Amino acid sequence: MYGKIDYEKELNAEQLAVVQNADGPCLVLAGAGSGKTRTIVYRVAWLVEHGTRPDNILLLTFTNKAANEMMARIGELLGGVGDGRTAGIWGGTFHSVANRILRRTAKMLDYTSDFSILDQDDSKSLIKACVREVTTDADVKRLPSPAVIQEIVSYSRNAMIPLPHAVEKMHPKFAVITEDILKVAAQYGKKKKEANAMDFDDLLENWYLLLQRESQVRERMAEQFRYILVDEFQDTNALQNAIIRLLAGSKHDLLVVGDDAQSIYSFRAADVRNILDFPRQYPGAKVFKLETNYRSTPEILDLANDIISRNVHQFTKNLTAVAPRHAKPAIVPLPSASREAEFILDRINDLLAQGVRPENIAVLFRATFHSQALEFELMRRGLDYDYRGGLKFFDRAHVKDMLSFLRIRNNFADEAAWLRLLGMQTGIGEATADKLFAAIKECGGLAKVTMLPVEQRFGSRPARGWRDFRDTLEALIKAGDRPTDMMKAVLKSPYVDYLEAEYPNYRERLEDLEQMAKFAEDYDDASAFLAEVTLDEGALSATAPGSGRKPAGANRQYRGPRIVLSTIHQAKGLEWDAVFVIHLTANSFPNRSALMEEGGMEEERRLFYVAVTRARKWLYLSHPATIGRDMFNFAGPSMFLEEVTPTYVEGGERARRRAGQGVDEGSGFVDDEPSVEVGEDGEVREHSMTAVRERMKKVNGDWKKKSFLRDI
Repeated sequence: MYGKIDYEKELNAEQLAVVQNADGPCLVLAGAGSGKTRTIVYRVAWLVEHGTRPDNILLLTFTNKAANEMMARIGELLGGVGDGRTAGIWGGTFHSVANRILRRTAKMLDYTSDFSILDQDDSKSLIKACVREVTTDADVKRLPSPAVIQEIVSYSRNAMIPLPHAVEKMHPKFAVITEDILKVAAQYGKKKKEANAMDFDDLLENWYLLLQRESQVRERMAEQFRYILVDEFQDTNALQNAIIRLLAGSKHDLLVVGDDAQSIYSFRAADVRNILDFPRQYPGAKVFKLETNYRSTPEILDLANDIISRNVHQFTKNLTAVAPRHAKPAIVPLPSASREAEFILDRINDLLAQGVRPENIAVLFRATFHSQALEFELMRRGLDYDYRGGLKFFDRAHVKDMLSFLRIRNNFADEAAWLRLLGMQTGIGEATADKLFAAIKECGGLAKVTMLPVEQRFGSRPARGWRDFRDTLEALIKAGDRPTDMMKAVLKSPYVDYLEAEYPNYRERLEDLEQMAKFAEDYDDASAFLAEVTLDEGALSATAPGSGRKPAGANRQYRGPRIVLSTIHQAKGLEWDAVFVIHLTANSFPNRSALMEEGGMEEERRLFYVAVTRARKWLYLSHPATIGRDMFNFAGPSMFLEEVTPTYVEGGERARRRAGQGVDEGSGFVDDEPSVEVGEDGEVREHSMTAVRERMKKVNGDWKKKSFLRDI
């Protein structure tokens, strides 16, 4: 029965050591691209081949996809071995395994075995009902949305911290209404129990309570799950870690696999200390390292090792490459965000001409608004793309909100925009919005709209939301005629309070809008801005029937597979031949809000490391000198670029000199340094700043004019 698999032939020495010797508590530090999944799969196969009953093995993962892939690969490896006993392996996500266990033990927790599981939409609907039940009409206006309350409650439970602490950490502005949030949370828990229902957090929490309170159940599980394997251990939160500790005790074979250098989800309550403290929590634990990388070139790994070496709280690793040598990663300084977008798309065209498939090219960024200029350029060229990490820029709700404010200022009769904005206000439903719009049309202008006697005509309920809306309209009226002025006015109005109360990720949405306002600075007319945004958005797909309009660049439109645009968080676990990491500016990456949190700087550096290690062959790290629409809104390069050892990158010496010498005349560049191009060989070449200035003078007569960057 044994010896069916040639482990020594199919594994490298690092992987083989884990597979054959991972007895007792073990920590496997699996570097990026080092074959951690392969190691886990072969470890399970080894256990089964050497007599372990499959149902004594518990394999915990973070996604159903990962679980299914591992179970399928284990089945392929052990085909015919053990007479099909591999079907007994307990493999799945934390939540799916918890569900299996709780179905058998529900009565111990005062549930029945047919309990329902609430998805996120179900939870939000139930929380919404709780808000109505435990608050007065006056309180409702002060409370955040069900989505925000759900986020706070979930974080509290997964991080195992009191709810008031979670409120203070995530939304300090809501600290004054903590008691109201506590009431809603208590009512939410009560209603779930009455409905014999659990949400995702209940599955984990109830599994933990079962292990903690019921010693017989804990002993039974300890007897069954003699071998516990946990994937992506760096992403576990306090609750998941507590479950593992209760399951494993002190005598079990516990194998946790992860990479502290890729712990980037603290906003979801993931705690890097779980992996960093593992040797302390399990005295005598073995520590293995997987450092052979099968993904990237030596040049990319040299840079990655250099980046992460600056973190203090970590296990040291040094990734080594199997791939042959290739081009060095390039630091690419560019005059503006729009020139950055042009550079990226021109270089992508070069790569496509060399035979690189579109789906093997990715553009990565720290925050969604960083892709704004690139999405504009893609739209102008009539090129479609896959977007990971959310909706495309102009499909996002808050962006549509802002455009609606511009539309009603630009076109008073725009019914769709009015109805969208009215529908966002507290106490204004669809029927009331229709009646209000009829009254608004009679006013004939924004100034008169602000004087509408809403309470007298429509009652006190819509009047609550109308007051904030009226304040926003007044700010919009006082703004200048330029779209950037209108947006800035809205961003100083009660609309910002609406964002925070409505969306868990309101900070990112606010950044989107702030950057859109900067991007619009070069437009003097709202009509032109709105027309360009709307028409270019439509150009991504088919031309509107009967419009006669041909999308810009339609003849060059890619068919079939498309390039990928993605946030770095969404890119974790993926890889591409060519990767562009964009918008690496001082105020954007590292993220300002992250720097205010304990451990935030190191997590931001880990995020940069994750971005770099997604690339197989080509890696470009770009930073625009200006972050508006070719305006003098200067931003220096990210500190992560400035701290890189120059020999590991093309353009590294230039970045280091810039850091040491300062910038020239506020331009963001040192004399004779930054305009760049990439040749067909992939090499980055630079032009002198002196030559650029001379050209600017010829174009504009004054190189400091706001439009010069657009024209060079």
